[in-house]
Amino acid sequence: MPATVHYKGSLYFGSNAELEEVTHLIGKEASQPLFKVDEFDKKLTIEVSEHFEKWEALQDVFLKAVTYATNGMVLGYNNDAFADVFCANRTNEFSSDRPGAIVFTLQEFEATFGKLDLDISKVVYDSPFYIYDISLKKAAMKFPDEDPISDEDCDVGFAALKTIWVDHVAKSDAFALPMLFKVLDDGEDGYSVQSHYGFAPGYTFDEVIGEARKKNFLVFRWSDFWDNNYEIND
Repeated sequence: MPATVHYKGSLYFGSNAELEEVTHLIGKEASQPLFKVDEFDKKLTIEVSEHFEKWEALQDVFLKAVTYATNGMVLGYNNDAFADVFCANRTNEFSSDRPGAIVFTLQEFEATFGKLDLDISKVVYDSPFYIYDISLKKAAMKFPDEDPISDEDCDVGFAALKTIWVDHVAKSDAFALPMLFKVLDDGEDGYSVQSHYGFAPGYTFDEVIGEARKKNFLVFRWSDFWDNNYEIND
């Protein structure tokens, strides 16, 4: 019988963005992974069996996977003998190596905080919006085929984004805030974060998410960002 390696366990995440990324990471390396996904609890149960030649690659995958998880562990076995344990070790600190972006619609914002006091056209209201840390310029999302809009619509869209960012996102105590944005020490004035934001008229929501993922962003949906039910283990 050929030598085998086996991995099984469960990981919990602070967002569905991280859960999806880990599912993708493991799926790329394992030939027939078994996943059970609980999107409500943001839980991923994993079972992987492979020939021993995959051992080194799978070790690297699980070492990376647990950096996305807030809780849980995966056990590794070599021919049914316990060999290793991979424990969740996600920190709530910004890292340019693992950039994240919030992608949302104005409808999602208004469902959370109420109507914006702006005269917003349909083309702007239906556009996908995004926010990410200002320092991630090298990973900037590009939308060259945006539908042309008027200067007035452009101004209204960015006025909406400024309100959303300044009055809500930047001042939130959301679990994901320090993971998505670099917290700056402003001395006596306290702390601040800075963002790059925009919207993409003419693009679908899935197209914007696809562009973000091409740039290696973890895509945080609006509901992901505002979910405060997960805490980092000390």
